[in-house]
Amino acid sequence: MKKKPKSFIGHIRWLGLAALTTTGLTLQAQTYLTSGHTDIGIDYDNGFHLSIGYTAMEGGPETDYEVNEAVLVALPGAHTVVPPGAQWSFLGSPGSDTWILPQVQNPDLLFLGFGAEGIPPGTFQGDHLTLTLESVSGPGSFAVYLNDGFGNPTKWFSSADAPGTDVQTIATGQHTHVNWAFSAPGDYTVGFEADAVLPDSTPTSSGLVEYHFRVDPVPEPATFALFGLAGAALLIFRNRK
Repeated sequence: MKKKPKSFIGHIRWLGLAALTTTGLTLQAQTYLTSGHTDIGIDYDNGFHLSIGYTAMEGGPETDYEVNEAVLVALPGAHTVVPPGAQWSFLGSPGSDTWILPQVQNPDLLFLGFGAEGIPPGTFQGDHLTLTLESVSGPGSFAVYLNDGFGNPTKWFSSADAPGTDVQTIATGQHTHVNWAFSAPGDYTVGFEADAVLPDSTPTSSGLVEYHFRVDPVPEPATFALFGLAGAALLIFRNRK
């Protein structure tokens, strides 16, 4: 068997490193969730516990992550543009870039909702809690909205609003899926706070809980060319063996 030329192997390694650098990929200890049924998990047992519930496929086992253990990723396939119409203005100007994790499941994207189905009836007054958007940091704007049966949006949360002003009621024992929108690629930190009133009228709060998102950019044509070059070089190398 022929030896692999060291210079060629080094070139392949350089191409791989360049591809990783170009696409902004990094190696970190956190788990990156890119697809599958996922929920902002809201539980209560003598205190709130907000986490991430993840199921790789429908009907499969659920894995629970603490909020600092996983990053919620919007892949390049989430990229689209803001539709025309005043009802979409909270996402940006018509035709501008946006990355959306949709409320209708797409097997190639993260299917992200809010889940409070683990909280039994009678835990809170009115069998509901409130969720408040307290903070957003990142390279662009952030919004959460719900589409009705005709596709019309109802805004739930927006980074354009003053922190602490966007509040939504979440029914216990249920979960719902919504649209998650980002106006630019990069890393985001989104802070929520859950509040409720116990049966004895005592208020209870989770305090600020921060979730981490990554929005992957759409690869430039040069990036595709780089991957193509690496693939062609690998094919030539295999043919030489």
